[in-house]
Amino acid sequence: MIAGKRVVLRPSEEADLPLIAMWQNHPEVWWYMDYERPFSAEDVQEDETRSRMEGFPLVISVEGKPIGRIGLNRFRRRDRICSLYIYIGEPSFWGQGYARDATMALLSHAFDRFDLHQVELWTLAPNARVIRTYERCGFRREATLRDRSFKEGRFVDHVVMSATREEFTLAHERYLGEER
Repeated sequence: MIAGKRVVLRPSEEADLPLIAMWQNHPEVWWYMDYERPFSAEDVQEDETRSRMEGFPLVISVEGKPIGRIGLNRFRRRDRICSLYIYIGEPSFWGQGYARDATMALLSHAFDRFDLHQVELWTLAPNARVIRTYERCGFRREATLRDRSFKEGRFVDHVVMSATREEFTLAHERYLGEER
């Protein structure tokens, strides 16, 4: 388990799979995570199995209640780089800083444990709230990939971001100094 200021990150369990399916099928999560189709229970099981084999998947919990997922994948060991994904699946927990806390906790753990140089991610350009959260965690915009996803009759850009160990360390020091 990895502890943040207000969240605990733990490995997912079989009992989490129905929650994960519900979260991943929530219209707003589904839209912003850029999923192509709704998820069945079998899809979630397959995704979880693949995530465990290829990465480091975790459940975000607050006071014992699971509220979302976070993880690392696409490890490039030679380059000491991996990718991050996150979503808060419980709408009542949106906009309260849990995504930032979870991201800071996982990055702190990952940069040390995996000796990473950089963590990268992408998100949909219209997701301004999460882009600001990522920037507060030390991520910088690297590129805008035009017209990468077709959503609701129009194309949407992707924003690619990354944080080096040094960029994260500066953001983490600021975060630790904040009151909560």
